[in-house]
Amino acid sequence: MTTKTLLIVNPAAGHGLGRKTFARLESRLRAEIPGLEVRFSEHPGHSVDLGREAAKAAYGRILCLGGDGTPYEVINGLYAAGRPSPLPVLGQIPAGTGNSFLRDFGVTTPEQALEAILAGRRRKADLVEFSYHRDGRPVRAYSLNIIGVGLIADILQLTNERLKFMGTAGYSLAVLVRLVRGMSNRITVEADGRRIELVDSALVLSNSKYTGGKMMIAPKADTADGRADAVLFDRPTRRQTVGIFAGVFSGKHLAHPRVGHVQAAAISVDSDPPLRLMADGELIGFTPLRLRVLPAELDILV
Repeated sequence: MTTKTLLIVNPAAGHGLGRKTFARLESRLRAEIPGLEVRFSEHPGHSVDLGREAAKAAYGRILCLGGDGTPYEVINGLYAAGRPSPLPVLGQIPAGTGNSFLRDFGVTTPEQALEAILAGRRRKADLVEFSYHRDGRPVRAYSLNIIGVGLIADILQLTNERLKFMGTAGYSLAVLVRLVRGMSNRITVEADGRRIELVDSALVLSNSKYTGGKMMIAPKADTADGRADAVLFDRPTRRQTVGIFAGVFSGKHLAHPRVGHVQAAAISVDSDPPLRLMADGELIGFTPLRLRVLPAELDILV
């Protein structure tokens, strides 16, 4: 019996890389996946709508062609009305600016991803369910990759507004530009009941190792261990932050005395003032944040 398969393409991903990648792979995709249905994301947020529609159509497989934001939107559409049943197997063909999540599995090119999909290589992966505030109201969402709190989200905003055309180099430049402002906040983190107080700090909550492409922000993260990794940047000076950032590409920043690390299945973050949030490369809203890990929730093709 042929598995009903939907491919959701974000042609704008990676400044048009999504469109070019689909054009290069289309003939093989259609030849090797019988009955493949293809839908195109036409604007930011459209993949959420496509995921919501797909949940009603009971696809056996849903493939995403784009950056990390494309599966983020699709998954949030799939779960918009609750956990879909049956839950489709998910796959991603990387064609964005960062393509961070797949890097945990050694998948860095569209061709590698397609081979894994066609071979049917499945892995279990955790899914992070979380809530945050947008326009003063709580919102529920889901993440595969990473949630950045404060500084990290501010850097993404600056990158998107001015420097995204530079790719990973633009993100690096945004770090240096954003550091000029410094940080002024109070943050309370609770991780499986453990309370941590931070001042003038930032943090990331990660299900996987990488963000921004090759930055190994959470080197101890495991996508299937039932826990999120909280990496805490505890009141570093500007000079220390530059040094910490230099170690992110190798994962050595965890050894820095101003960097903390906690693993937990449930994490909450409260702050004064409310801090900007990003999830899987998308700016979404502000703290307070509540998070829990759904262990081995997804079957992914990698």
